[in-house]
Amino acid sequence: MVYAIQSILSGVCAPTPTPSPNENLTQIITTVSSIVAVCNDNLPPASAQQGNEILRELSEHANKLSEVQAMPEVTKESRQIMAKSSFAVANAMKGLMKL
Repeated sequence: MVYAIQSILSGVCAPTPTPSPNENLTQIITTVSSIVAVCNDNLPPASAQQGNEILRELSEHANKLSEVQAMPEVTKESRQIMAKSSFAVANAMKGLMKL
């Protein structure tokens, strides 16, 4: 998943953006969905509230990436959403790992 996020970010920031980052988006969305499903109701009681917030954030950004993926073409706005949500997923995963 780290490679997929890095690919999305480097493709978005490149002078000539990657035309279709679908494979990387699919990998991120699938991985996040699996992590949320496994972690839901399995968080340590002491950090359940914080963990649930992180899981909600992960789901929210995975949904945004799904919406962008469904768009007929890659636009400047969709590239910005991809970058923001991919970066947010990486940060949320870091936070989840600390629980």
